[in-house]
Order: sequence, then C-alpha cells, then structure tokens
Amino acid sequence: MQQFIVGILTFLLSFSIHSAEDPWLHLEKASQAARKLSYKGIFLYQNLQEIRSIEITHLNNGVEEFARIVTLDGKPREALSRGSNMYVFNANKENVLIQKRQSQNLFPAILPPDIESVKAIYALRLGEQERIGGREAQLVYLEPKDEYRYPYKLWLDKEFGLILKMSILDSQQKVIEQASFNQIALFSGQDLNWFKPNVDVQKKYIMDEAGDNKVSQEKYCTIANLPTGYKEVSHVTRKIGPHQQLTHHWIFSDGISFVSLFINPIPKGQKSHVGGTQVGSSHVQARVINGNQIMVVGEVPQATIQKISYAIQDVRMH
Repeated sequence: MQQFIVGILTFLLSFSIHSAEDPWLHLEKASQAARKLSYKGIFLYQNLQEIRSIEITHLNNGVEEFARIVTLDGKPREALSRGSNMYVFNANKENVLIQKRQSQNLFPAILPPDIESVKAIYALRLGEQERIGGREAQLVYLEPKDEYRYPYKLWLDKEFGLILKMSILDSQQKVIEQASFNQIALFSGQDLNWFKPNVDVQKKYIMDEAGDNKVSQEKYCTIANLPTGYKEVSHVTRKIGPHQQLTHHWIFSDGISFVSLFINPIPKGQKSHVGGTQVGSSHVQARVINGNQIMVVGEVPQATIQKISYAIQDVRMH
C-alpha cells in the first residue's frame, strides 16, 4: 500500500511543477494517467441515439497493462486486453464468439503516449473548470488544424489527470459522440482475479478463425499522399464475411483517430459497392479498382475517408 501511494505521489509531482507554464502538459498527464494508474469505473457512451453503460477495470502492475471492458446494456459483450492484444467475447443464443483484435485507443486512453504527434495536428486551449462524476475537472479544447480530423472537448481530472469525459464534435460544433464517467475510483491491489470473462457454462466458447490475422508483407498496392499526420500502423490479411473472403486490412492513425482500409478481389457474381455514407461519427467510402473492392471506414470526417480512398493506386489484379 505504501509503495502504491509513493508511486501516485511521484506521478502527480512529475507534472505539477511546469503545468502552469505549458498547457500541453495537461494532455501529457492525461495520456500517462490512463495507462499508468489502476482504476475502475462506469461510463456512459453515446453515439447518435445509442446510449450504453460500460464498466472498465484497468491495472498497471509496473510491467504490463491489463483491462476488462464490459458492456452493461443489451447483449452481453466484454473485452480483455493485455498490452496491445485484445480478445472480444460476444455472446449469442448458443455460443460465445471470441475474436482477437489489435488494441486501439479506447476511452479513457484515447491519447497516444507521444503527445508531440498531437501538437502537430491540433491546437490546444484551456476552458473552464467543471465537475464530472463528482470530481473537479479541467476542460481542454483540441481544435484541428485542418479538415481531416474532428474537434474534441476533454475534461481532465484536476488531481490525477485522467480523462473523465470526452466529446467529439462536427464542423458545426455539434456533439456526435460522447463518453463520460459517472463513477470512477483508483485502487491499489495487484490482484488479477477480475481479469477473466464472466463465463457462461451453458454455452460453447468458439474462437473466430477470422480474427487470427496474419501480418502481411505483400506489396499488394501503392498507398500515397495520405492526409497529414496519418501513418500506417498495421497491415494484415484476414478472412471477412460469411464467405470468409481473404481481405487485405490496413489501419492508419494520426495518434488519436483510426481508419481502416479493406481491399479484396470481387468474386464473380458478387455485387460491388460504390459511394459513401455516414453513421454517427463514422464515415464509409467504397469504390472499385481493377476488379477489387476498396472500402475505407473510420470515425473521422468525410474528407479524411475520401483522401485515403483515393490514395490507393496500382492495385494488383487477382
């Protein structure tokens, strides 16, 4: 217990000296807090008319990070992450489907470890101090320097720096996605008994083979002229859909936002898709190149999706 208290004090003091001088240190503290602190809480997630209650338990034992995320409303769904690996458990009437996924920046750990990348693409300004979930919070505005990302409002815990609330805005400053803790607490134990799914012994647990991705080294196409700040962070081949279509899957990120690109040859007799659509904060853009279906999906502005879509060149024929 004493070691935990010393660790917390060291973490807080490391940012307190210069925080008044550099407002970006508020964001750096928030990034580190989400990864280094051990905490448990319940937050509300809202996208369009959908509202869900989600419980998160996060532990850092000084070597690794562990997290369990449980959806409390609707169909049972939970995720366990350890470092960069995540397993998602989706229950249906007969089975529980287990999918392996690459862990991305999930609330409240939405900021990258390296805040320098955020400085290059966002301007920051401090707002008022407000109470969120019974705790004092500092409001921070992240305003994009171009059209390729959304504005953010972040409420940072005054004491620990953890993000207590996040709002994603559109170009008219309308909230299109939001997450907010209604209760949050730190804990000091190293016990990992909670790091397991809530097993239903009446159901069969099935590993989704489509989730067993293979890192791809194949030069399948040329990707050039990405939006400013976006970089390729992953490229795998995976089987997708009811016909288990072998698909190339790229992930691009600017440190906060993530965009997926899917490319697969169109089977004979299968209808292709062309055009774009929006669902909440997400945009989708589809086009066809050389008999290949190109699909770009992400919680980013339409301009970002379109630019990434048209950055695809020289797609190889199959």
